[in-house]
Amino acid sequence: MDSLLGDVAAPEIRQQVRMRSEHGPKSLNLPLNPFTLAFSGSLETEYLDDFFNKSLKQARLILLSGIVFYGIFGFLDAKLLPGAKGTLWIIRYAVVIPGILAVIVFSFSSRFKQYMQMCLAAAITLSGLGIVIMILIAPPPANYSYYAGLILVLIFGYVFLRIRFIWAAVAGWTIVAFYEIASIWLTATPMEVLLNNNFFILSANVIGMFACYSSEYYSRRDFYLVKLLEIEQEKVKSANLELEERVRERTSQLMRSNEELVREVEAHRRAEEEKKGLENQLRQAQKMEAIGTLAGGIAHDFNNILSPIIGYSEMIIDDAPEKSPLTNKIEQILMAATRAKELVRHILTFSRQTEQELLPLELHPIIKESLTLLRASIPSTIEIRQKIDTGCRPVLADPTQIHQVLINLCTNAFHAMRDRDGILGVEMSEVEIGAADCMAMKLDPGRYVKISVSDTGHGIPKNILDRVFEPYFTTKKPGEGTGLGLSVVHGIVKSNHGEIKLYSEPGKGTTVNIYLPCIESDGFAPKKSSREAVTGGNESILIVDDEEYIVTMLNEMLERLGYHVTRFTDSTKAFAEFRKDPYRFDLIITDQTMPKMTGTELAEECMRIRPDLPVVVCTGFSEILSEEKARAIGISEYVTKPVVKNEIASAIRNALASRRS
Repeated sequence: MDSLLGDVAAPEIRQQVRMRSEHGPKSLNLPLNPFTLAFSGSLETEYLDDFFNKSLKQARLILLSGIVFYGIFGFLDAKLLPGAKGTLWIIRYAVVIPGILAVIVFSFSSRFKQYMQMCLAAAITLSGLGIVIMILIAPPPANYSYYAGLILVLIFGYVFLRIRFIWAAVAGWTIVAFYEIASIWLTATPMEVLLNNNFFILSANVIGMFACYSSEYYSRRDFYLVKLLEIEQEKVKSANLELEERVRERTSQLMRSNEELVREVEAHRRAEEEKKGLENQLRQAQKMEAIGTLAGGIAHDFNNILSPIIGYSEMIIDDAPEKSPLTNKIEQILMAATRAKELVRHILTFSRQTEQELLPLELHPIIKESLTLLRASIPSTIEIRQKIDTGCRPVLADPTQIHQVLINLCTNAFHAMRDRDGILGVEMSEVEIGAADCMAMKLDPGRYVKISVSDTGHGIPKNILDRVFEPYFTTKKPGEGTGLGLSVVHGIVKSNHGEIKLYSEPGKGTTVNIYLPCIESDGFAPKKSSREAVTGGNESILIVDDEEYIVTMLNEMLERLGYHVTRFTDSTKAFAEFRKDPYRFDLIITDQTMPKMTGTELAEECMRIRPDLPVVVCTGFSEILSEEKARAIGISEYVTKPVVKNEIASAIRNALASRRS
């Protein structure tokens, strides 16, 4: 027995023992507050401890049964209110039941004892308020019958759930108050229905209070009688109890010391592991930073090289006679150059230097193009089997990122089979995700494009299956992978509101399923051809670029469109020419990265002299100047190389029109 009982509660209990022995059992006077049913002194703490230990399992079972009944009655929502069942089920299955389930889960915590009564009262209140909200949402007269659910909640709370009277009463009257507010002021409930429902609800609440009060009263009475009996035994057992208490205290101290030592050792081990992990992430981040810097330089040079290839190809096509054999060959060159342009976008995406461009896309051309690219790099011992449904609806995505997803997944599949023959399967189909699958799939109901990439490789062990999407986690040998492939794929899919699922069996292979939400095909328009009509003009244009071949190509391209062109490869000389007669030029086209004076510096100096001057920046790649920054300093249009005729022509007309307006 606790020494606290002997020191504090024992005098009261001993006095009760003497009174009962002298006058009989009727003289028992419980030291209870008649309103809160709380003991005085330390006896209340002992009772609450005893109450907690005896009622914890029952409370869990009652809460679990409450979840079952609350969930089962969801069929009434579908029966009575099929039109509003979705909203009612959100309240039922996404708010109330998870709330009760959270209380059950929290009951396994060591801190639950302190908050048990508050949590149980909250569960009762949440259940009742959920039904009150359903009454508000459901149209009459169907909502009149929901009051019966409140009675069930009150019965569960007062009678079956082991909760103290004071907390139960607060929860019960809170539910009643909200019901009254809902039925009287917020819904048009007929008076006869209101009176009938209120009679039963108030009666159930009052009867429940009496039942709960009586149950707790007799529980406390029994507990008090047990304590009286324990006092009688105290004389014999006090010495042993004191000795046992000292042993327990010493043992507890030793156990706490041992637990603290174990925690310190474990904390030190975790700290070392975290340190190694952070060092590895730092090394990987430094590698990625270096790759990003290299990618930016490559992008700038490639875009400059591609500009004359694309520009002259377009001009040759314009000059070639109709149906000329030369036209087809030049178009192939133009297609290859355009593919190279997209490759630059892939490099910049990989190095995190471009933002995703979400467009309505039909995925089958991208998948087939990716497989064609992969076929050249995968040995013939691996068979590629594709089953692509070309009738799938479009999705909203970035084409470069979709290409990146396919390349990463197929490359991983190839690596799993490179030591043997195998089959790399790629399938695409449109599927329907129903309400029953939403919880497991973590997706909203609707139509999705499903992309599956499978292999017949060695598979993934189950003990690491949950870690494959972690950044920098890889099972490859050092130097063979960064551990970022699946992490990047996971990030892209999630950013497009999709889901990725991985299934693997060691020795048999792996399948990765990707789900991307479809968009309505009515709003989808195919991308316009780059060979559309181009509008020219007769204005005077100053071209500045430090690459002679780009200046020459732009000069010829714009002269073909009717413009009067003055060109420079030195930005300082171009500025000097502009200062001689600022109104001689209607527009300036300038590169950004140039020696002596950058494109933005040239633009700012020229606009300082002539504020209404339209300026078009045409750059291969710049980490310093984005389109937003360019427009912020007054630049009219921002064009990225390689230069395409219709893009530069459109930018010129837009820039001139914006200044005139």
